[in-house]
Amino acid sequence: MKYLKLIRFQNLVAMALIQYLIRYSLLIPTYGEKVILGDAAFSLLVISILLIAAGGYVINDYFDIQVDTANDKVLVGRNIKRRVALILHAFFTFTGVVLGFYISYSVGYTILGVILPITAYTLWMYSLKFKRRLFIGNFIIAKLSSVFTIFLALFEIFANIYHHGTVRLVAILCVYALFSFICSLMHEVIKDSKSFIGDKKFNIKTLATEWGIARTKYFLNGLSLSLVFMVILVSFYEFSENLQALSYAAAAVISPLIVLNLWIYKAQELSDYNKIAKLNKFIIFTGILSLYFFI
Repeated sequence: MKYLKLIRFQNLVAMALIQYLIRYSLLIPTYGEKVILGDAAFSLLVISILLIAAGGYVINDYFDIQVDTANDKVLVGRNIKRRVALILHAFFTFTGVVLGFYISYSVGYTILGVILPITAYTLWMYSLKFKRRLFIGNFIIAKLSSVFTIFLALFEIFANIYHHGTVRLVAILCVYALFSFICSLMHEVIKDSKSFIGDKKFNIKTLATEWGIARTKYFLNGLSLSLVFMVILVSFYEFSENLQALSYAAAAVISPLIVLNLWIYKAQELSDYNKIAKLNKFIIFTGILSLYFFI
């Protein structure tokens, strides 16, 4: 169980789910037999990005021992030896990069495979240095989240760039990438608000430590409201005659976002931010499941 917690197993499951939903709700219906990634190659690429992400989670905890101790959430150094964590990071990252690069090369898109070692290096630098710089770390993780969302789809898009359905597909993927970016950014800022005490003690610059909790909450409110308007616009544009899809958007995405906005406004205690973080994860999950309506 402690190792599943170390690699954020639930996050990895969500990452895998969105890749398969994109494949079967968007890519195959659009390109049919013209998809260049077979089931085996696609699954191996999914495993590749999951391994790299897992390696990123491990090295983040490795470098965060002091801060996690101050915030009473330490894992590496107490339940898992530091040497074991470092070995796991090296294994996950190396295997993920080599596997992904090999599959990319085998299907003729080596240039996309180059994204994987760049991502792994970025995750290392994030944990080592960038996360301690104001907003830069938050932005990097949110950006990587959006890249992971569309990465595998790029193989099919590049192979079918002149296909009549590519423009619409790219537009939809950009919406989901933006949704992923904003939700991930919110997750990072909420997490920083939860660890305010430890971050302040070790001089880690976050929005919460530099702006204060009140201004950070206004920022989160702005992000959540922007998501509400985005989901409303996209829902009516894509599903104006699909009552089931509109109902799902209203009940499973928009309403929770409004509740999230209210909870952020009222948040005072650590328990409040724990509740907000869980609701934000729920919104990410329901947002992922909305891909079903494109099938």
